Amino acid sequence: MNVKIKDVAREANVSVATVSRVLNNIPLVNDETKKRVLDAIERTGYKPNAIARSLKMQKTNTFGIMIPDISLPYYTQVVRGVEDVCNIYDYNIILCNTDSEPSKEEKYFDVFIEKQCDGILYIGKGLKQNLVNKIDSSRVPVVLGAVSDVMGRYHSVAINNEQASFDVTKYLIENGHESIAFFSDEDESSFVAQERKKGFVRALKKYNIKENPIFELKGKYSIKGGYDLMDELLTNAELPTALVALNDEMALGAIRKLEDAGYKVPDDMSVVGFNNFQISEWFKPGITTVAQPMYDIGAISARMLIKILNNSKPEEKAVTVPHELIIRDSVRSIKE
Repeated sequence: MNVKIKDVAREANVSVATVSRVLNNIPLVNDETKKRVLDAIERTGYKPNAIARSLKMQKTNTFGIMIPDISLPYYTQVVRGVEDVCNIYDYNIILCNTDSEPSKEEKYFDVFIEKQCDGILYIGKGLKQNLVNKIDSSRVPVVLGAVSDVMGRYHSVAINNEQASFDVTKYLIENGHESIAFFSDEDESSFVAQERKKGFVRALKKYNIKENPIFELKGKYSIKGGYDLMDELLTNAELPTALVALNDEMALGAIRKLEDAGYKVPDDMSVVGFNNFQISEWFKPGITTVAQPMYDIGAISARMLIKILNNSKPEEKAVTVPHELIIRDSVRSIKE
């Protein structure tokens, strides 16, 4: 039997308008009447029509979330933070994997608009201009998670990637390493990769260490990507004493290739990563890395978007969350 709102009204002996007010949390119904309506809803098994309700309220209580790849541990943790906050505030999510491809980002943005999402969370590597154009023309609130907007147009939550990269490179230099490789993302538009490269270069300059272009390679943002880049690096006659990898997965792949080639970490080469994935602690050797609060980035981003939707202006437009250098066994001091 398809129970309708008028059936609930009859069961509770109230008007349809009163039932509607209770369903939409409009504070014009006294507690006794509200309880009678809620009891009638439970007895009849009435389920509100979400589509009709959203049309009336001009609100769907739905967020669109755009990420590169849910299989990457980083994005899994960020999305979990978003989801937990959305559950608290009764929001649903539509999750799309873009593989960082501009065409997919634009396509899914259009999907979010068609589905009338109240707001959108962009959790990616960096905004492309075509997507910026779509955001600006849509007028749908957008919050960036894990990346920042250098132009200051959008609200965002992220670590200071440039400083984090500086810190981990500085740690290598303080342990005597002056010949340092850098494994980056092949995606030239990646904000994260650009900022971490800046921090790496700043640290070298601060200690008067010359960059070596043959040690700076770009590849896939994955374990296989790190493995393949290390395979390429090992073709050089001269090798660096240390490596800064863009994330822990690339670091893991690089270490595996070094071991396959007969090298030891950190004896023959020190390796550091980013993000402090759980496996980094349990891998042998434990990987020195930069930890960032992935779950918190997602949770804060979601809360920020909810504030915007409720016309409550967030205290800060760009929130910078703290990072931490986690020292483990993958770095060896070579100071004389």
